[in-house]
Amino acid sequence: MLPGLTGIGLQSDGLCIARIERMTGRMPALTLLDFRPWGEQGQEKVLERAAADYELARSRCTTVLDANEYSLLLTEAPDVPPDELRAAIRWRIKDLIDFHINDATLDVFELPGEKAAGRARSMYAVAARSMAIQKRADMMSAAGINLDVIDIPEMSQRNLASLLPEEAKGVVLLSFSPAGGLITISKQGDIYLSRNIDIGFDLMTSFQDSNELFDRIALEVQRSLDYYDSHFRQAPISTLALAPMPREIPGLVDFLKANLNANIITMDLTKLMECEVEARPELQSACLTVLGAALRQEERAL
Repeated sequence: MLPGLTGIGLQSDGLCIARIERMTGRMPALTLLDFRPWGEQGQEKVLERAAADYELARSRCTTVLDANEYSLLLTEAPDVPPDELRAAIRWRIKDLIDFHINDATLDVFELPGEKAAGRARSMYAVAARSMAIQKRADMMSAAGINLDVIDIPEMSQRNLASLLPEEAKGVVLLSFSPAGGLITISKQGDIYLSRNIDIGFDLMTSFQDSNELFDRIALEVQRSLDYYDSHFRQAPISTLALAPMPREIPGLVDFLKANLNANIITMDLTKLMECEVEARPELQSACLTVLGAALRQEERAL
């Protein structure tokens, strides 16, 4: 088996592949980063070709579900023994998802830290469509890919945040895809909060009044910080990190600095990993979720 973990992302326009190796006492090493457009060949052929080129049958591989293939739900933790937890959560969330609970594959993870006095303990439940998981697994198998883990974007983003030294004290990470944004708050490898926003890179580059969009982004970040401050017995978070983008959005960083009481930093993965391959900002951005998936260290997965 080849070293490291290889992330495989099926984007709307092409295939992203990233391989990351971890060695004790060193930064993670990025040993493979590639984007291949689907073109006229289609997904199956592109996947098969990449599997052959990068020996993906001999690699531990991970992939990430699309947003419409799962639900991430914050729910009150049932007061049951650990071996009964999934069954109890399944009953509790059955009316909160838009597909039948019998068609769901379920995973749970607890929120870290103490909650404020008088509040019930909460946890996150991931309810993924079993059909989507099976379809993804079958697609990878047919292409000759050794699929070991299926993950979700929120966990990928948590993994990326863990690269930042500031994450030890807690960090807000804000990323943008072409169609939307994702805010996560994490600390010492634990995710406390995630929030999707309907402002993506495409909208920011085409909208006439950019300050209106910036104001909405700042408001969503502030709401996330306020929630964190009011629900967790933790020191306030003072760092907001912007994930890599294909190109700079003029005025965004300055607006956030002026309107948020936070240290604003921009991530450059080439400074946070040992890059044995070229990782241009636009490639970091396009393959961001896959890079985060390849940084995964836990064994547990959907």
